[in-house]
Amino acid sequence: MMPREMASAVNLMAHPMASTAAMSALGIGLANHAVGMWMGAFTGALEASQRMFQPFFDDLEAQTEAAANFSKARKATETLIAEAQTFARDVTDIAATTAEKTLDSTGADTVAEAAATGLMPEDFRQPKVIDKPAKPSDLKAISGIGPKLEKVLNGLGIWTYGQIAAWTSEEIAWVEDYLSLAGRIGRDDWTAQAAALAAK
Repeated sequence: MMPREMASAVNLMAHPMASTAAMSALGIGLANHAVGMWMGAFTGALEASQRMFQPFFDDLEAQTEAAANFSKARKATETLIAEAQTFARDVTDIAATTAEKTLDSTGADTVAEAAATGLMPEDFRQPKVIDKPAKPSDLKAISGIGPKLEKVLNGLGIWTYGQIAAWTSEEIAWVEDYLSLAGRIGRDDWTAQAAALAAK
């Protein structure tokens, strides 16, 4: 039942001369045994504290990882937002540039057309309108007028060849400006075609 160190010390006590050595050995054995018990208790306490605080350490590690992931996600989101804003600005700039070019070209056409006819926008005059006749002319017979344009002209009160044949330069300018035809009536010579069709 006794430790080996203590048992050997007890055996030495049988010799009178070795009693001092036996007592010393016995003390050393008890000290070693006490140290072993203390070390065991300390190790057990350390393991118990580690098990007790392990959930806290795991939670702290999880929070640290989550914070790192959140930081990465935030940076990625900020990058995407910046790219989207840059793209939107580029699209806006392109649209503005295109609109300016369109306005410039339209304005140039209007100025060129006005210079060619010697008329200014304030001189334009809407053609005379009439009610729909019993037999309206087929305006599609005029080169340059399709079904859609015929409906638009009818909506303006223009139904017959005679009306188009009688247009003045001011009225032609008004129709071209209103329908954005940019000189098409003059190029296709609608008035002459309408006069010829009216004569038939």
